[in-house]
Amino acid sequence: MTSIDFNEYLKRKKAEKKIIAHFCSYTPEELIHAAGILPVRIFGTQTVEKANSHLQSYCCSYARKTLEEALNNQYDGFVFVHSCDTLQRLADITQCIPSDYHDCVGFPISLSTESKHKYLAHELTRFRTQLEQYAGPLSEATINKSIHIYNKNCKLLSQIYSLRKKGHIPAIFIDKIMKSSMIMEKEEHTEALAAFLETVEVQEAVHPRFLLSGSVILNPEIFPVIERYGSVAYDDLCTGSRYLTPIEEPTMEGLIQRYHSLWCPCRHMNQNRVEHLEKKCKEYAIDGIIFALQKFCEPHFFEVVHMRKELKERGIPSLLLELQDQPVEQVRTRIQAFSEMVEGV
Repeated sequence: MTSIDFNEYLKRKKAEKKIIAHFCSYTPEELIHAAGILPVRIFGTQTVEKANSHLQSYCCSYARKTLEEALNNQYDGFVFVHSCDTLQRLADITQCIPSDYHDCVGFPISLSTESKHKYLAHELTRFRTQLEQYAGPLSEATINKSIHIYNKNCKLLSQIYSLRKKGHIPAIFIDKIMKSSMIMEKEEHTEALAAFLETVEVQEAVHPRFLLSGSVILNPEIFPVIERYGSVAYDDLCTGSRYLTPIEEPTMEGLIQRYHSLWCPCRHMNQNRVEHLEKKCKEYAIDGIIFALQKFCEPHFFEVVHMRKELKERGIPSLLLELQDQPVEQVRTRIQAFSEMVEGV
């Protein structure tokens, strides 16, 4: 899992089944899987050429790199969910790419009322119907089976996070494992993950222990830079712990209920994120929080201002890194200084 070549893997899978690309952790992957299609979250290319002609200069690197991958690779279709404005525009742009399937699931901004719950139920039912028109009928038994497969994988991924309480596992390994779970067939990934858990060696805890928060880490080289001066003991990333929310009831209603527990700064949530982070800091013996945010990611930047203020009032130090395409070494000095400050607290 930690050494897999995603491009080669997808080339092999392309010959076996249809592949639908998606861009967000809110995507109802279980329904796509139940339709016999491989849902693949795309993370973008390293270089960007074609995408620049479609997007304004103030769009984030994630949007540019994922659009570049969509333009360069032959997926059978694309599924978007209603998230930030930039990804909404990607949903429009990708309609010009020849593909068999294209859909956008319109999640409500809030799920705080019964009417919004009904709206989400209607939208997921509509999405299911669209998939059925494309790939054939989806029985309740098939959906139930796919949910069980995803829950089993989620349970094993959560075990890796539990191991981080006991000691150190390099964050770059965790990142690769999490991203591979969003690309590989779940059954294959679960088998490989179970074997990994049997052999993984947890290293001695390294201090200071950081909690890394943000959306998607595009350049994994940031992890070893951070871990020169400590360890990433927990993450609060879209492609990390936020992805690990199992479905309690293996039905369409259970799938709907799961979205009440997911979190994204693009939506109004009832839960207090500062309290959540404070809880994780205590649970994982965290010394400080590093917010690694993609430049121009307005939802995360709007939120982080009050979060850092409240965290400071609760005695939890934090560092804000604005990432784009700069060499990660450019932020090394700030990480080192933060590490030294935390150790001196």
